[in-house]
Amino acid sequence: MSEESVNPSPGPSAAAGGPIMRWALAAAVAGFGNWVLYDARPGINWTLWTGAAVAGLLACSRPHGQPPRSILILGGASVVIAGATAVTASPDLWRLIGLAIVFLLAIQMLLTANPSPRSITARFAATAPLVAIGIAAVQAMRQGVDATHVIRSTRARARVRGLAITLPVLVGFALLLAAADPVFAAWRDAVGDLVSREFGPRVVFFGVLLVIVLGAYGYASIESGRSPAMEDKAPEKWLGSTERLMLLAGVAGLLWLFLAVQLGYLFGTLPETPASGVTFAEYARRGFGELSVVASASALLIVASERYGNDEGRERLLRLVTFAVIAAVMLLLGSAFRRVWLYEAAYGFTTARLYAQAYMSAVAGGLVILALEVAGDFDAGRLFRRATAVAMILFIALIYWNHEAWIANRNIDRYTDTGKLDVAYLTRGLSSDAIPAIVARLPSLPEPMQSEIRRDVGEEFAKRTEGRPHRWFEWNWATGRARQALGANGVSP
Repeated sequence: MSEESVNPSPGPSAAAGGPIMRWALAAAVAGFGNWVLYDARPGINWTLWTGAAVAGLLACSRPHGQPPRSILILGGASVVIAGATAVTASPDLWRLIGLAIVFLLAIQMLLTANPSPRSITARFAATAPLVAIGIAAVQAMRQGVDATHVIRSTRARARVRGLAITLPVLVGFALLLAAADPVFAAWRDAVGDLVSREFGPRVVFFGVLLVIVLGAYGYASIESGRSPAMEDKAPEKWLGSTERLMLLAGVAGLLWLFLAVQLGYLFGTLPETPASGVTFAEYARRGFGELSVVASASALLIVASERYGNDEGRERLLRLVTFAVIAAVMLLLGSAFRRVWLYEAAYGFTTARLYAQAYMSAVAGGLVILALEVAGDFDAGRLFRRATAVAMILFIALIYWNHEAWIANRNIDRYTDTGKLDVAYLTRGLSSDAIPAIVARLPSLPEPMQSEIRRDVGEEFAKRTEGRPHRWFEWNWATGRARQALGANGVSP
């Protein structure tokens, strides 16, 4: 199956409630976002706004009939992922959640024009955010033009259009000229004094949200452009069976040779060779990084071989060699996972090491799906959709699981066994998610370490919360639990 793309300009407009309704809905969603998102800490506000944006998109696409299941699933996944911002206080997870929301909303918007799930391919998904933003900008301008059609008088309509076009141009030119002339600069400063410092950025934020939301809703209201011909276009097969066999057999032979050479310590204690200067830490650190890269590259190599390669009567042999590569890669992933675990046991647990293990788990899940595709009728688009679904499930589990509390507990457990504890990482490297677990374990730590951790955790929490009261839509479960735990332990956050 070929990689499909969504046509940015499907058929004629089918008004979904008319331009006035779309403008009102988009303005309401943008205004709500301006209220709860601008200069606000992530919390329940992300969930509320994402839910409102998804509901508006579904409402604008309803005139085409019942929204397809794929669009509903994407919208639901967006809201579920956004909900994690009210559960975790980790800035790193907030960034990942934000990227995931943008990614899913972009795909959901584009699917309103071609609702078939088969449209979701690797190329489609990789370009979806940029394509969606570009289409939204164009559609927002079209919605602005369409809105003038409600004005009956031709002359009045022309004046409104002219005003809408002229004002932004004049403002932009005036700001540029103000940098070149003191009189214009004085006028600019006088206008700036009339509004607060917050007013300008807030208006810009609202304008950006309005353009994106209005464009997305306008695109969703357009009649779907279904094209069955787009579904079944086969990719060009340019890789011969001989080349495929040589490539896959070579990779399989190399990987199995590597496994055989290191059979003695791949899943056991890594050796330390004083003569070579290679220490335990270097073996572990080098090992899981390189092994993960080789595993990922091997999986992509198999996908390319299946997608662009010819069988030429060697299907069974090629399939056997491909399975040999997949089996070797699975063993390499197991080895890499084990090396990270040994490294954690020796040098402590961190979020980076845990995320590396989560990535390996996602790759392993993808390899299982790849093996199923190789065993049957290979479909690259279906492989991507299933692998993405597995990765999404793992991601949702990760962001809702308080893994930083688990890391804190494991590091304190390790202190009881080894007498070693990275206090700086425990108090500053982990987010507020870990504070209740840290505070609960303080009695098990000796002085003066106990007092030092108590003081540092309280200071770090006060710094992160910026010492300001939170509005109701900034409510965050992890932050509330951290504040409660500190207060119960006599620490004033």
